[in-house]
Order: sequence, then structure tokens, then C-alpha cells
Amino acid sequence: MFPSNAPDWRAILSHPLTAAALLLLPIVFLLGPLPIDETRYLAVAWEMRQTGEFLVPHLNGATYAHKPPLLFWLINAGWLLTGVQAWTARAMTLLCSLASLLLMQRLTLRLTGSAATARTSMWFLLGAIYFALFSNAIMFDVPLATCVLLALHGVLDLVQARTRRGVLLTGGAIGLGILVKGPVMLLDVAFVALAAPWWSGDRLAGRRARYFGAFALSILVGAIIGLAWAIPAALHGGEAYARAIFLNQTLDRIGGVKGTSAHGRPWWWYLAVFPLMLLPWPLAMRSGAVKLRELAVQVPWRFGMAWVVPTFVAFSMVGGKQPHYLLPMIPGVALLLAFALERDALRVRAGAFGLFLVLFGTATAGLPWLAPRLPSLAFAAEVSPLWGCIIAAIGVALAFGRTRFAQPAGAAVAMVAVALVIKLAVIQGSGDRYDVGALATRIHEAQERGQPVVHLGWHHGVFEFAGRLTRPLPALDTLESFQAWAREHPDGYVVSFYRRFRFRAEPVHAQRFRGGEVSMWKASDALASGVDPASSHAGDEPDESDD
Repeated sequence: MFPSNAPDWRAILSHPLTAAALLLLPIVFLLGPLPIDETRYLAVAWEMRQTGEFLVPHLNGATYAHKPPLLFWLINAGWLLTGVQAWTARAMTLLCSLASLLLMQRLTLRLTGSAATARTSMWFLLGAIYFALFSNAIMFDVPLATCVLLALHGVLDLVQARTRRGVLLTGGAIGLGILVKGPVMLLDVAFVALAAPWWSGDRLAGRRARYFGAFALSILVGAIIGLAWAIPAALHGGEAYARAIFLNQTLDRIGGVKGTSAHGRPWWWYLAVFPLMLLPWPLAMRSGAVKLRELAVQVPWRFGMAWVVPTFVAFSMVGGKQPHYLLPMIPGVALLLAFALERDALRVRAGAFGLFLVLFGTATAGLPWLAPRLPSLAFAAEVSPLWGCIIAAIGVALAFGRTRFAQPAGAAVAMVAVALVIKLAVIQGSGDRYDVGALATRIHEAQERGQPVVHLGWHHGVFEFAGRLTRPLPALDTLESFQAWAREHPDGYVVSFYRRFRFRAEPVHAQRFRGGEVSMWKASDALASGVDPASSHAGDEPDESDD
């Protein structure tokens, strides 16, 4: 973005890491934890801290087998420095994002030998909308991407006959990835490693057996690291927990449509979703087919193809699908795009993307007027049209400043800026819809007074971290079970955000929650009044299971 002889401060300002920090850091402090996933993971980390049980994660007093513990450990490590803050968890994820950008740069440099291409790959990764949106989310996929990049550095070491370092780096990264999100880590790494004789040229001539032996040893090292936690945790957590972490979680996701996964989708679903995750690049790139074919024999191109294509196919064949499962593949796409751009097989043309932003921004600005007419857009009723106007203005700058933005840096900065605007719009438009702090505090106070509190329907741990609860919040599934509980605890309280559990009694606390309302009633009042007949058969928001 600036000439090569620019002063040092301008070179710093034009660096991808600087753009990432300036555009991604504000959300760390401005955006509170979003229900249901982020509040759930904070609840697990909080319960780990306040109980001192760091081996087996717990949620609401029960063992939590949906995720391994590494992210929860990282959050607790951050709390040792900052105190118990929600933003600490976002900061930990953002640090992983910045580490991923640096690892991306180094990996591309090792493969291409070009510092310019390495820097460009950082822009392609940073500018992909899904990476930008998730870069400071309290989720597992950015840390997993960091582990994948680290493991692929180890695979390069193995190919380059740096066996000891390669085994330790690949195995260590695989182990950390398993502790982040489980055995899926192997799916993100194995295809590149197994295809090394194809993409590495003659580097493995005469030593393929040694290479594959070293990679097998790396997997063993990773498995030992994962099992060093899993075996003691299984023994400590009990038979059901052991079965869940060793079998159920992986098999459920593979089962998908025919199995028990809540995210079962058809095989072609990622074909529709993945291009959207890569915006703006599908709209901003123009290619020359002949030159792309010339790349087919180049090491960096083959490396990227071995990373992206078979992994994409494998995830498409798995029944359970979520967009963020593909996030660790986005660095592979960034490598391919950066290498193709360097070899003049691709060109950046931001005009089409700019026009898209103009249309998207205009539609966003019109949401407050459309929302009252369309119930599905009720969430956007209070979003200021200003945010849409800002997005449209960014689009105008891209569409009419093609010379200035005819490079990945300009389009990437524009995309990350749009991601920032979207999140600011969520903060402004949602108001208190995602903040249950006031109600969670009332639950905490009631528990401290010795008054029992129960929740109708599973609450996903929404209130635990916000209220700093020190004891579980029991969840009841049916009105009959609540009626029995209320007769035994007439001085207690009942809470629910499910539409079918709306009592006719006046709540002691009520507030907006996501697309509906969450309320707290005195148990005796709720028992006497009964459920409002108008809401007893209301449809609730879909139950969101762990991803």
C-alpha cells in the first residue's frame, strides 16, 4: 500500500498485523459474550476456575464432554493476568489469529522463497470474511487453525530431512490440536503429509520410508499428548464421560444426517457455503486458465491443493457440517491465491466486490424499514441505517478507486472493516438482547440467600458466567416436573426463555433475550397462575447443541 522507501512508521501501518490489530481489537472490548455458544464456553471455563476441577470440564455441575479442555485452560491462564473478564477470552482467540497470520507468512515464505508472496498470503487470509469474523470469537476453530499451520511447518521439516524437529513440531501441534477440538485435527493435516511424495518433487527421493516413519511417529507423539489428558480424565469423569470423549462426539459428527448429529446436512452443502466464507476473493479475483494450468507442477501449488481439495471432500462426506469446520482450510486457499497472484495467473479486480458491498450496504440500511413487515427480520428492527451506509461507502471506494485497491491489501482491509461494522451493528442493534447480566445477578443473589432457583428447559449455561454462579441452576423439562418442584419450594423462583413456558403471573424480572424474552417468576405465583394458553404451544428457537 505504500512505496518500499516509506518511513518505518508507514511500513508498520501498512503491515497486515497492524491492520488486524487496529480493526479486530475493538471488538475484543466492545462485544459481550454471545449466547448460546460463547456464554456456554465461558461458563465451562468459569466453573473450572471456581471449582478447581481442571482435568474434567463441567457445565452446570455435570461433566462436559463436547470439547477438550485446552481453550478453557487458556482462558483461565488469561484470567490469572487480567482477572475474570469476558474480554480475556476474546483476546486469547485474537492472539491465536495473529499467530496464524505469522505462521501463514512463514509457511508461504518457506514454500515459495518470496517475501512478497508471503506478505500477500497474510492479506488473503486476513481478508477472508469468515476468518475476520471468527478472529476474536470465543470459539475453537481459530486456535485449531493455528495448530494446523504449526503442524504443517513440521511436515515441511520432515520433507526437508529435519527429522527430529519435524517430529517434535508436527507431533506437538497435533497433540495441541487434539486438546483444542479432538481427533478432527488429523483430518486437517493428514492429506498434506500423505501426499508429500506428489507435491515435494524429488525431495523425498530414496527416503520415503524414513519420511513416512517419521510422520507416523509424529502421530504417535500427538496421540500421547492427547491421551495424557484423555485417559486420566476418562478415569476421573466416569464411564459415560469416557464413552463420550472417546466415541460419541466423533461418531455423532460423522453420522450427520443418518446419525445423531444436530448439524446433519447433504454432501453438497459446503459447495454453496465455502465460497461465501472466502469473500471478497471469489468476487475480486480474475484468472487466466492457461497460466493456472502452468502452476500444476509447482511445489507451492501442489502443497495447497493437497491441503484444500481432499480435506474439503472429506468434510463434505462427513454427515455433520458447520461452516466453521472449514476455517482451518482457509489458510490453504490463501496460499494458493497468493502464489497464483505472484505468477500472474490471477489478478485482483475489486470493482465487482465494491458493487456487491454497495448493494449489501443499501439492503442493510433498509432493514429497519423492512423488519416490521417481515417477522424473520425482527432482529434488525433497531439496527441504525448508518451502518449500512458505511458499508455502501466502503463499496463505493472499492468500485471507483480500482487503481488504488487493485491489490489484495485494499480489498482485505475493506473486508475486515466491513466485518468490524457488522459487529458494531450487532452491538448497537441488539441492545440488551444478548446481555443477561441483570437477571443472572438476581439468580446469584437468590441462591446466596438460600432461595432455590430452577430453569424450565435446558439453559445452555447462559447465566453461569454472567452471574458468577457458584452452584448449578437445575433445569426441568416439563411443566409437571416444575409443578412438583414448586410445591416443595414455594419460596423459590423459576426462570425460562422458552416461549412455551410463559406463565400468566407477573414476573419479578423480564427482559429481551435474542429473538424473544427471558423472565423470572416466584415459583408460588407461577404455580398458581399456570401457563398462558396463548403460549403453551408456541414454537421455540431451535435447540442449539454443541458444535
